[in-house]
Amino acid sequence: MYLSNSLDLHGVKHADVFRTVDKFIGQHIISETYEVEIITGYSETMKELVRNVLEDYNLTAEEGIINKGMLTIKL
Repeated sequence: MYLSNSLDLHGVKHADVFRTVDKFIGQHIISETYEVEIITGYSETMKELVRNVLEDYNLTAEEGIINKGMLTIKL
């Protein structure tokens, strides 16, 4: 099974972010992926919801330098 290293949250409701991101991160940890990207758009609320999930994994996200609507996570 191919896993994309990026997750686009455009169109995902805030209530569904935790489950969506949790599943994405969990699959990549199991697959021993080094780095993933999560596209949040420019919504600070969406970025905060993603960061809340990452805290459960003791991970942090770096906001893109050029694209502020993307978070990069080193696993």
